[in-house]
Amino acid sequence: MKSFANPVCRVNAEVIGLDVHQRIIVGCRLDRRGNRIGEYSLDGSRQAFEEFLHGEVGRRRPHFALEACGGFLWVYDLLVARFGRERVHLAQPRRIQMIANSTSKNDRNDAFWLAYLTFEGRLPEAHVPEEIYRELRVAARERIHAVEGRSTAIRRLRGHLRQMGERLPTKAFDTQKGRAFVAELAGRTAGCRGLALREEVATIEVLDAKVGRWEAELERLCKDLPAAQTLAREMPGVGPVLAATILGETGAVGRFPSPKALGRFTGLTPSERSTGGEEIHGPITREGSRYLRWALVQAVVHCVLAKRGAAYAVGRWTRARERRLGRLKARVAAARKLAESIWRLFHLGEAFDACKPFGGPGPSSEAGYQVMRQREA
Repeated sequence: MKSFANPVCRVNAEVIGLDVHQRIIVGCRLDRRGNRIGEYSLDGSRQAFEEFLHGEVGRRRPHFALEACGGFLWVYDLLVARFGRERVHLAQPRRIQMIANSTSKNDRNDAFWLAYLTFEGRLPEAHVPEEIYRELRVAARERIHAVEGRSTAIRRLRGHLRQMGERLPTKAFDTQKGRAFVAELAGRTAGCRGLALREEVATIEVLDAKVGRWEAELERLCKDLPAAQTLAREMPGVGPVLAATILGETGAVGRFPSPKALGRFTGLTPSERSTGGEEIHGPITREGSRYLRWALVQAVVHCVLAKRGAAYAVGRWTRARERRLGRLKARVAAARKLAESIWRLFHLGEAFDACKPFGGPGPSSEAGYQVMRQREA
């Protein structure tokens, strides 16, 4: 049964709801009794908003509510710097049914409902992480975008090679032999096909350098964050880059009340539409960050390829489930279990124990892993 994470408590102060857009900001102000006492419409620039705070708000200290969508972050940071984090409330847009399902949806009504739900203490709030986690998030996402762009360029390069009847001498392009082959082929190929090959090679080199710069930045940020070092050291399949990506998306793991809560936050849990005593489960919810799901699944892929240690136990469990569930579902299930193990690592201080979630030997039983490998062989 669901319950409120925080008790419902009315706000004993004025509340201003803000519907923030790129060109306009619409506001609604409620008094201590919840009555509407003011409406505002101002330009969406920083200067106009600062003038609004100086002129209309002045020395009063109301509570503010806004949605976590679009360009909200600069408004949130400005309000927090002036009024404090406890007086600024960030709403989860998908969970505000009064706005999402309204038959009379406009900026004025959106601002009113944001203010009123905050006044009633029923606003479903989103989490804004500390600055170090935001920096990790930006760096990790930029690296992922660069990696995705590089993968796209390599696929296009392979397509050109197929059209020419050529094939890489190695399975992967990212080897010295493979790169030398493509460079030599592009140099002696005339016409637009040769130009396309040279352009793709240049694009891959630029993106390689970009990936390297962002990985160096992630390593620099992780030096100031012991949690990232702990995650990379203790969790199987997780290295410094994946650790930075996971923490950048989750923020402080200790804020989740239970391992199931962290699992739901990842969006890797099955959806449920049970009724009439019948349990009906659907696909995963896909809530939250797709980058977090990617990082957890990548950790599982690393475990599947591992040959020893706790990562081997995770990979063995995943391969066994793949025969029954299929590759994708098995890896998603393993990724969810890894997320719950991350909660136990930070919240309870437990070292990763493959015996509990994955049925492997204890955390320090290398002999047990050797027996497992012999049985599989």
